[in-house]
Amino acid sequence: MINLKTRKTKHVNFVLDHIHHMHRSLTEKAKSLDELKGKELNSKVKEIQSISKRMKQCRKYLNLIML
Repeated sequence: MINLKTRKTKHVNFVLDHIHHMHRSLTEKAKSLDELKGKELNSKVKEIQSISKRMKQCRKYLNLIML
């Protein structure tokens, strides 16, 4: 017999851990922004924007599965 509540809890915890990991990587990348200029800065900003977008998507997904 499969316990759905346990599976859902594990999945929610996995998604939360993933969001937390993305948040940590986002802050690490943001720390080095002041040293960059030109193309390097633009590429780092785009990378940070993509991480932020994925975090928003994960939060939206988490809200859907928590209903």
